[in-house]
Amino acid sequence: MVKIEVSATTRKQINDNHREYIEQTSLPKLEETIKGKKMIKKRKFFISLFGNTPEERKASLVNCCLSADLKSIVDKFNNTFLKIYGFEFSNLKKHKRTIEAICKDLNSIFNYGGFNSGTKLSNGRQWSRHKFITSLGVKVCPYCNRQYITSYESEADDMKTTADADHYYPKVEYPILQMNIFNLIPSCGVCNSRMKGKKNKKHLYPYEDSSHSLVFKIPLETSERVSEIAIDTKKNKRAEASVEVFKLDKVYQAHLDEASEVKKYAEEYFKFGDRVYEATYGLSVPFDIFSTWFSFMGKDISSEPLIKLRQDIFMQLKEEYKK
Repeated sequence: MVKIEVSATTRKQINDNHREYIEQTSLPKLEETIKGKKMIKKRKFFISLFGNTPEERKASLVNCCLSADLKSIVDKFNNTFLKIYGFEFSNLKKHKRTIEAICKDLNSIFNYGGFNSGTKLSNGRQWSRHKFITSLGVKVCPYCNRQYITSYESEADDMKTTADADHYYPKVEYPILQMNIFNLIPSCGVCNSRMKGKKNKKHLYPYEDSSHSLVFKIPLETSERVSEIAIDTKKNKRAEASVEVFKLDKVYQAHLDEASEVKKYAEEYFKFGDRVYEATYGLSVPFDIFSTWFSFMGKDISSEPLIKLRQDIFMQLKEEYKK
């Protein structure tokens, strides 16, 4: 898992763009929904949830889309719904029509589908799902660290990404969070669709959990080729869920060659140091061995696939060599 970290400057730019987008697209729809006079209870619910005045509703709506405190947003939504309707929002079996009607209104207000194409802001810039993901600067999938999630320019002079935006809290169950930027995780299509699918297990959360929440390890065996890649979850429940949901323990067995290469070079380097070529081949080389063999140690794990795997194995062998 790769933690998503952005600078204060980048975070401000993202927040400013997203705030303007919500005020420009979602706020008018919220006001239109509240002005409707047919459904009195529904109108009461939206006023109770977002506020009595336009200014209060504007602040609440923006908070739903920019706040990192996702739990507080969900709790407020659920408590307000229970107070107005007398039953829980999750009780879809008995109250399907009412819940689906609320979901339909929220989908219309937030319009996550429209975020894919985006809209032009007052500064003339386009803001969309693609722009948001690109702004985060994450080049590989935070869930698996195996796939690039890159961007490209389309013929329409618009930027597109090869990344999905996974809703950490599923959009179907938590429609109030569908446009929250801390609920949108850039991920590869394999992790988002094929692995996770409709599973709702609370796996590692890239905006909060450390990249070291799980660690790759190899058996300390005498053979040159690594026989297995294991994952230490440190008994962390969310890390265990990540391994299960994204099948990390299984898909990483495809990278035994990469692990074996790190093992081979690390063992030789720890034994001979910078004299490794002289000791093994009788050659004097003009380049720095460490930076050539282990260039991955100086890289950000979000910059290239499998960097975390390589770094974890190197550090494991380094600690073992010290014993």
